[in-house]
Amino acid sequence: MDTGIEKRGLLLARFLDYLYLEKNLSGNTIHAYRQDLLRFFDYADAQLGSSVLEMKRRDLIEYLAFCRKSGLHHRTTSRYLSSLRAFYRFLIDENEAVNDPTVYISSPKSIVNPPEYLTLEEIDRLLSMPDEGTILGFRDKTILEIMYSCGLRVSEITDLFIHNVRFDERLILVFGKGRKERLVPFGERASELLKRYVQWSRVELLKGRLSDALFLNFRGEPLGRKGLWKMIKGYARGSGIAKNIKPHILRHSFATHLIQNGADLRIVQELLGHADISTTQIYTHLDRGTLIDLHNKYHPLQKSST
Repeated sequence: MDTGIEKRGLLLARFLDYLYLEKNLSGNTIHAYRQDLLRFFDYADAQLGSSVLEMKRRDLIEYLAFCRKSGLHHRTTSRYLSSLRAFYRFLIDENEAVNDPTVYISSPKSIVNPPEYLTLEEIDRLLSMPDEGTILGFRDKTILEIMYSCGLRVSEITDLFIHNVRFDERLILVFGKGRKERLVPFGERASELLKRYVQWSRVELLKGRLSDALFLNFRGEPLGRKGLWKMIKGYARGSGIAKNIKPHILRHSFATHLIQNGADLRIVQELLGHADISTTQIYTHLDRGTLIDLHNKYHPLQKSST
């Protein structure tokens, strides 16, 4: 059996097809798997001189140690290991390999840092930045309102079509990771903005052309993720918000504010489109200051010491 570079390339191509056709993963996720595996192949060629099908557990441990020594974040190293696990399990299932070298290798331990979010005052400042009297300003106001009202990812906003919006029910049909569908409600204020955007701003941006995309750029074409992200950062700078603004900050703020106001964790999980509730649980750790204040105020021992 040819286990050289050509064979390895064919196996990788089959694996990526499997991720797309059977696992229904997004293009971005598949690209990440590909890059992770190519990085490992380069290391194997240079340092190990072994075929993919001849890898041993110690080879992978050495690779992960090399990644850590290279200064890579523990999350990145964990992702590399996850990609290798998926690849070798695929090879086993396809009878292309007998042994899985990733067995019994633990993921690097990580400290989960709570995501940054905006306070209600900062949200108000950000939402007040766009000039509603201009075509693009009104579009931007609508986008920011929908992102915060619905907790959508940047990619979910840019992938929306006009027929995804159910105005009568105030629901948006969203396609999340792995093209999984979910219905997300939006509020009355967001509803009014969306209606006016569709009737005015979007019509002006189209300039008589046709498009199914909900949000458009100044050329009347679908708004891309880079353009959306640039817009958000621009308004954040103008508002004077000093925090490190990242693409998901409105999504994190949405989830955090729901949890702080007593929303059930399962409901927040459903609204965010998380497959595992453990991903949603991170938002329960954000408001530590409030928990400490409540403990100091109400615990009998704390009360007796004040």
